[in-house]
Amino acid sequence: FKIISTKGTHEFLIKNSIHSEIINKVKEGSPNIVDLILDKKIDIVMNTTLTKKEITESFSIRRTALTRQVPYFTTVAGAFAAVEAIAYLRNDSIKVKPLQEYF
Repeated sequence: FKIISTKGTHEFLIKNSIHSEIINKVKEGSPNIVDLILDKKIDIVMNTTLTKKEITESFSIRRTALTRQVPYFTTVAGAFAAVEAIAYLRNDSIKVKPLQEYF
């Protein structure tokens, strides 16, 4: 997966040996994540917020992801589960069985 992040997140990821490309926060101007969503260059959004200010500032990201039908995750656990599922589907197929076959 290619990761695009804001400066603070980028620095955190680099410290943890994860490569990412830097993008502006929406309030910092273009190009930003909303621009990339509108240009269909983003497939999944993970945006964690802690404060009311961060929630307010991320409204345009949430709204754009919703209107453009881009999956949007607000927790690391949720995003991790989605990425794991995508990775699984790339390598295997889902086999549907009745619940009774598991027990």
